[in-house]
Amino acid sequence: MNTPKWDLSKSAAKLDQLASVLQGARKRRVLLLCHNNPDPDSIASSYGLSFLFSKKFGVRTVLGYGGVVARAENQAMIQRLRIEMDPLSRLDPSRYYGVALVDGQPGTGNNLCDAKLPPPMIVIDHHPLRKLSLKAEFHDIRPRYGATSTIVTEYLLAAELTPTRSVANALLYGLKADTGSLVRGASKADFNAFNYLSPLTNPRVLGWIEKPSLSLEHFVDYHRGLYHTILYRDVAVSYLGKVASDAIVPELADLLLRIESVGWSLCMGESKGLLILSLRSTTRKYRAGHILRRLIGKAGSAGGHKEMAGGQIPLAQFSDSERDDLPRKLINKFLRLIQRQNSIPRFLVEREQCED
Repeated sequence: MNTPKWDLSKSAAKLDQLASVLQGARKRRVLLLCHNNPDPDSIASSYGLSFLFSKKFGVRTVLGYGGVVARAENQAMIQRLRIEMDPLSRLDPSRYYGVALVDGQPGTGNNLCDAKLPPPMIVIDHHPLRKLSLKAEFHDIRPRYGATSTIVTEYLLAAELTPTRSVANALLYGLKADTGSLVRGASKADFNAFNYLSPLTNPRVLGWIEKPSLSLEHFVDYHRGLYHTILYRDVAVSYLGKVASDAIVPELADLLLRIESVGWSLCMGESKGLLILSLRSTTRKYRAGHILRRLIGKAGSAGGHKEMAGGQIPLAQFSDSERDDLPRKLINKFLRLIQRQNSIPRFLVEREQCED
């Protein structure tokens, strides 16, 4: 098989650093921790690292996560590829040699390293650098990459390891999910990784993962989200209220961005005492991650890239009246942040259309 031609020197150097950090880990396992409510890229990159640690360094690992795996595609990914993962509530972090935080960084509020866990020994991510990551014994942060799965793919190539079919399926799906099939924030390295991984995968299995069966509640939430979507010039905003699964929030944000002439989409939904927010953008003027962090402020946590971001706000801190008014205040603040506060609102689906 022809190896794609791209510069692997950084990844090769990082492997040498990893070898040094993991030198004493052969008799104890390393905990590979995904960010909370892990997405395909977080799951895939952790799975790929588990393969690397075992084959290259002889180190055993356990994959852990906080929150829940809610989205149907993510559940199908774990089941179809037989990826073994455990919620952190079932694990004792003190039993492990160290924690490797994958597709996340300390200080972002979207992982359990910010709460009850000790600082991570290893941090590997493709989001903008957080200063706390520099305190890890090993850190590899590449914000120009579209997916952490691409970083892990480079590690495997630099280590002269060919991923198994299952690992290749996971890494390719993680890469596709975070880059919108290479149309969102993809770098040359992401294209190289895609071309390398594709021949190693099973397209039928990937098809099953990408198009799983969906619950009836999923479509009920979808209908409500579309019905309540309001357009402010080139901005689509939807507050879904309480949702059966918070996975519908980013999914609807992705869909609304496909509306002709829409350059921003913001979706919000309430789940398990949290207000879940997803922001998408195609504009060059603002970074979605920066805008969402300013929007949420100290009330919650947020993170993301130029074109996509996610966050959450704990609702217990608000009174009933404040809680009821929170979506409206957030929408108004968001419109001010992107200078759309004077836009005339209109429903995506006119009420007369629904009554015909």
